[in-house]
Amino acid sequence: MIFSKAIRYVFTGGLAAFVDLTTFHCMLVLGVPLSLSATSSWLIAAAVNYSITSRYVFNQAISRKRASLFLIGALVGLSINVCVTLILAQQVGFSPLWAKFFGIGTAFTFNFLINLLWVFR
Repeated sequence: MIFSKAIRYVFTGGLAAFVDLTTFHCMLVLGVPLSLSATSSWLIAAAVNYSITSRYVFNQAISRKRASLFLIGALVGLSINVCVTLILAQQVGFSPLWAKFFGIGTAFTFNFLINLLWVFR
């Protein structure tokens, strides 16, 4: 059961990551600052992720309570995502897009566990 959810979460997370990276890249091209691009793209991806994850991964209807719990967990994930992105881009020397890719990956594992064990339990 957990393995099946994890596989489905990879797909929904992959879609959210695609939305995040695409939006992030477009914002950078438009001249939006790095930290604002990273945060804004994540917020858009989080909305997509919640709506699809609720139905497809955990087979639950969207609710205000779960949306609130999801947002709390996702905000911690956001801080992980943005911190990793900024550290890798500004201190390690990664390109912003690669830094964001690793920020997403780091937060991905955290977010799945929070959703599995807390939000949709």
